[in-house]
Amino acid sequence: MDSRQIKYFIAVAEERNISRAAQRLHISQPPLTRSIHSLEEELGVLLFVRTSWGMELTEAGEALLNHARNIHNHMELAAEEARSQGRGEIGRLDIGVFGSPLLTDLPLILDAFGVIHPGVKMVIHNIPKEQQLEALRQGRIMIFFDRFLPDLPDLQVELVNREPIMVALNQRNPLSRHETIHFTELRGQPMIVGLARPEIESPMRKLFQLYGFEPNIVQRAGDMVSSIAMVAGGFGCAFTISSLQVLQLPNVVYRPLIADIEVMVELFCVYRKEVSSPLLTAFLETVRNYSRQHGLIAT
Repeated sequence: MDSRQIKYFIAVAEERNISRAAQRLHISQPPLTRSIHSLEEELGVLLFVRTSWGMELTEAGEALLNHARNIHNHMELAAEEARSQGRGEIGRLDIGVFGSPLLTDLPLILDAFGVIHPGVKMVIHNIPKEQQLEALRQGRIMIFFDRFLPDLPDLQVELVNREPIMVALNQRNPLSRHETIHFTELRGQPMIVGLARPEIESPMRKLFQLYGFEPNIVQRAGDMVSSIAMVAGGFGCAFTISSLQVLQLPNVVYRPLIADIEVMVELFCVYRKEVSSPLLTAFLETVRNYSRQHGLIAT
């Protein structure tokens, strides 16, 4: 008994008439009749009694009809689930992130994707960059978001957003009274920087080289959110990005940074080149739409 026989049997059982069932199925009567005869022979029972009024179900036919409807419904559900999976509309998406993107770009991307694909379960893994890379290569996450990435020739990297640098200051700092901060005004200022020597690895390297001085490092932080928390505690000032102004901590003010060259902080998404996943494809379309809204991809 195959899916076609089940479909044909249900149609005849519900219509009680071969002619009407054939019209409903958009086929001619002979193949429908042959299918019913074949099913009866396979089961070894009569499913219908042929009368002048049409086709009446036998007790065996009535018993089969209940199961046939359940089987047909399950098959339709399985087929639709497979189609939805193929379109990236259901499934589980494991996403890696660390630090500030979880407060800025990523929530907007996740919200936009969730509206379009409510059947997808999104799981966030808040882990450092090195662990994200390992998890991605091992297939434990499908994509991750981070800044200041090393060269990754074995992975696919896409630009998500680009933002200007700002300075986070404690409101007791005299510089907080300025509407903007020129880079030269930071000479000698106590600075909170990242743990991995961002004066060399971050976009600020160009500016320190241009103006010929080294930062006065007093504290190191694991990410920009932690550095802003230290600013609130009065430890010094820190570089941040414009979108992190949403982080309104006590005693912290944000000022645009002015310099002779423009330095931007970029956010990237990273995924494996060889992965062919409708779910990943659907998610990347949302990411790219977000980038278009910020003018990074031509419309």
